[in-house]
Amino acid sequence: MPLCTITGMGIISSLGLNVDDFWLNLLAGRHAIEPAFILGESSPIWQSPVGTAFHPEDFVSDPRVLRNASRFSLYTLAATTEALKNAELGELDSERTGIIFGTSMGGVPELVDAQARYDSQGIHKVPARLMAAVIPNMAASQIAMRYHLHGPQLTLSTACASSIDSIGLASSLISAGVIDVAICGGMENLLTPVVSASLWHAHALSQGERAEKASMPFDQHRTGFVMGEGAAVVILESLAHAQARNVPVLAYVHGYASLADAYHVTAPEPSGRWEAMAMNQALRSSGFSPWDIDLVIAHGTGTPVGDRAEIRALKQVYAHTHPVVTSIKGHIGHSMGASGAMSVIAAIKAMHAGRVPHTLGTRELDEEVNFDVVLGEPRVKDIKTVQINAFGFGGQNASLVIANSN
Repeated sequence: MPLCTITGMGIISSLGLNVDDFWLNLLAGRHAIEPAFILGESSPIWQSPVGTAFHPEDFVSDPRVLRNASRFSLYTLAATTEALKNAELGELDSERTGIIFGTSMGGVPELVDAQARYDSQGIHKVPARLMAAVIPNMAASQIAMRYHLHGPQLTLSTACASSIDSIGLASSLISAGVIDVAICGGMENLLTPVVSASLWHAHALSQGERAEKASMPFDQHRTGFVMGEGAAVVILESLAHAQARNVPVLAYVHGYASLADAYHVTAPEPSGRWEAMAMNQALRSSGFSPWDIDLVIAHGTGTPVGDRAEIRALKQVYAHTHPVVTSIKGHIGHSMGASGAMSVIAAIKAMHAGRVPHTLGTRELDEEVNFDVVLGEPRVKDIKTVQINAFGFGGQNASLVIANSN
């Protein structure tokens, strides 16, 4: 019996402001990567912004929220609106609905802007509600206030594993009978010069010369990742709750695991041992074996050391079987705390469409790769089970297993 069902999903991304557009652009092989320039640098820093097409007033009517909320909260409110509509959820049980989200840093651009105002104009130009806008739990808080919810309101910060951990924790709370419904996922908004400059100096960001070659997961010529942003939300329900409502189930959550490398603050343990252990633990909790998995949506950021560890982990877990593997970060860059939930949405759409998006930007696979990476164009494939990986700074390893049946 699965832990819970997924009945709704919503997204705000650089590749689309709803699930259908996001999916169609993935299949079409479009990317949303563009250059940004930091003062004093002649080479571009590649990024994948949501952009000016996003209008928060299309999703939020309260002028106080529009005036005071950080952009990461507005992304999440918008994605939640779509997810709840997709799930056909009307009035929510205020005490049996949880809100569990993940983000790495919260409202960083607003904090940076406030510091600039302080430095240039003094103390009286710092917004009074700055703290109430930028702290990471504010997206969940805004959702609780909008829908009058009093169940668990939790925000995880486990770097790039944050949204997979949020879905995993939400499914555990549902399985334990604490709640019946969870609004969960991840959000991120870190596209500021100061964050980009730090990652640039750390040699983490792509050195690619062109946008289409900036993000190249598992490619032997990869040079780093591209920063993205956005929010991805899924609605989880207990099986009994979904059946009582007689609504379509998009997918079932069967397994989840989270553990630590305990190795380095930024680099994964090179052998991939602990990433492999997280994947194996998720498989064991799901009741599936490696032979049962049809598709792996890899973390696959395009960094030399990160991809190498994941390649080795995949080879350990899938040593005797060969699932199809892809990464969506060639399309949208790495949306950090939101990335895992975006991959979950891509996995669900792939199961329903019977098509796997290709790993955009990747042409020549790393010589260590011996598994089936989808390249060049989408792959037609019958998909029943998917494993989704998310690995982050600080040795955060998370893996989720979902399927189209119970």
